[in-house]
Amino acid sequence: MCEKKRFDYTSSSISASILRLAIPSMGASFLASLYDLVDAFWVGHISSVAIAGVTLAMAVFWYGSIFNDLFGTASVVLISRRYGEKDYEGVKWVVGQTILAKSVLAMLFLAIVYLFMGKLLSLVGANGEVLREGKMYLTWRSWVMPFSFSGYTLLTTFRATGDTYKLFWVQGISAVINMILDPIFIYVLHMGVAGAALASDLSEIYLLVIGFVILNSRNSYLRMNPLKYLKPKLEIIRKMLGLGSPMTLETLSENVAYSVVLRLSSMYGTALIAALGIANRIRSISFTLSFSMNMSTSTMVGQNLGAKKKDRAWKSVKSSIIIGELLIAGYVVILFLFGKQISYFFTPHEDIANIGSVLLKFFGINEVFFMISMISWGVLIGGGLTRTVMFIGLIADWAVLVPLISFFTLLHFNWTFLALSFVLSSLVMATLSLREIKKGKWAEKEV
Repeated sequence: MCEKKRFDYTSSSISASILRLAIPSMGASFLASLYDLVDAFWVGHISSVAIAGVTLAMAVFWYGSIFNDLFGTASVVLISRRYGEKDYEGVKWVVGQTILAKSVLAMLFLAIVYLFMGKLLSLVGANGEVLREGKMYLTWRSWVMPFSFSGYTLLTTFRATGDTYKLFWVQGISAVINMILDPIFIYVLHMGVAGAALASDLSEIYLLVIGFVILNSRNSYLRMNPLKYLKPKLEIIRKMLGLGSPMTLETLSENVAYSVVLRLSSMYGTALIAALGIANRIRSISFTLSFSMNMSTSTMVGQNLGAKKKDRAWKSVKSSIIIGELLIAGYVVILFLFGKQISYFFTPHEDIANIGSVLLKFFGINEVFFMISMISWGVLIGGGLTRTVMFIGLIADWAVLVPLISFFTLLHFNWTFLALSFVLSSLVMATLSLREIKKGKWAEKEV
């Protein structure tokens, strides 16, 4: 009875299906992004050193996403395919093996961070008081990673199976908890950047607990005994490694490239690093839109390919790009019209706000191409072509972004040329991604 009432993404209207997948996911991610903005506001009013320290600490922290992507991206492909095939037992096994593998890898990354924290922060340009603030934030933020990785797996399960309304409530409430705790820990309890980290930690633990409760509720088709599905199953792990390894290398490349960018940007002073941190927090809203469309497209493609409906998978591509570009248009207009006011809201420091307002205009242009790239990547990932995505990412990072920024920095060009480099990188990424979609290999691959 329960399964018959579930929305069928392999037979319903394509546009309606994409919107049904994307809108709740966007709502949940928007609340998470709103927390990022609130966090940037509170941390930004501690000091410019604090926001710079947190920015560099997050650059190190997100290296953990390398371990998350190793099995996370593969689980999206396999869960959506197995779900399209109506192999619910197969879905359970993928979920269980993903949680097991991610937990082990998160513990490994946690050990690396605590052993080499100072050196890692120095590599991305931290020194003096910025290094001290970065170490404080990273010390409090890293320990929760095994729990957060498992929580992300539950969110991935909701996305890949189309349960985006559950995703909205679980992730949305987690973000609200984060926003409530943030000012309490930072200012009331006088914990500074450590308070910002602890607020995030507790909200992610909540996400894991409530997500697992919902997944095992009485009317859930995915009720599972963890003792059964957490037992290692090498066949599934090998398949996920094959699909996930390229994305791991791509994420590693992206993080290293961004670290190089931060290192080079630090030559322009702390103000630019702080402005980049604020701009990236604000950009998290556009990333929310792009990532939601990415996940929605990969779910649509994966489920329809699993159901042997290739024509619907092809039609989903065009619909997703049109919907995505319409969604991002309003955001771009806001950045151009009110970028300066937005920047001043997040910091009282005039030099940082002035830089941030210009960065936001460049990032506004960037998001037009970035949206196309993310939707295209969703198509390729849903089709199992993770290696293709890896090569596109490597080209955008190391043949475009890093060489351009290195060139402009070494020749002492104005810092605005650094921002232009991001736009050109996204343009190349979008162009290459669309070309690969047209080849059609993604619609033929078996996983």
